[in-house]
Amino acid sequence: MRRLYLLSKPFDNKPRLIGVLSELREGKGDQEGEYQFEYKLGGVLPEWFLVVDEFPDVKKVYRGDEARPFVKRVLPERNAIFINEFYKNAGINDYDEWELLKATQARLMTDSYELMPSRITQ
Repeated sequence: MRRLYLLSKPFDNKPRLIGVLSELREGKGDQEGEYQFEYKLGGVLPEWFLVVDEFPDVKKVYRGDEARPFVKRVLPERNAIFINEFYKNAGINDYDEWELLKATQARLMTDSYELMPSRITQ
């Protein structure tokens, strides 16, 4: 099972692990992938922590359709004007959700978190 680690960069800009996104089924071509998300915060919520909108319950494991809205929100549209150039620059040959998640790191200007292929300890 492939994993990406969701890191938050709070006020001090130091990355901290907040959760893990796992691939349960590949999303290639026309087939959507299936994912699981689980927070990895320990017992006490840090004062800097903000929940990810799509995952409001920090004790819940989100699977399948429950994790899909996050993936859809952070991936570029399949028909975006820049997508072919992005594929080329990222070394992606065909539409592959997991490779796109890795390449974009799920970074949006409105979020304070990113997906990384390796874990960073607290």
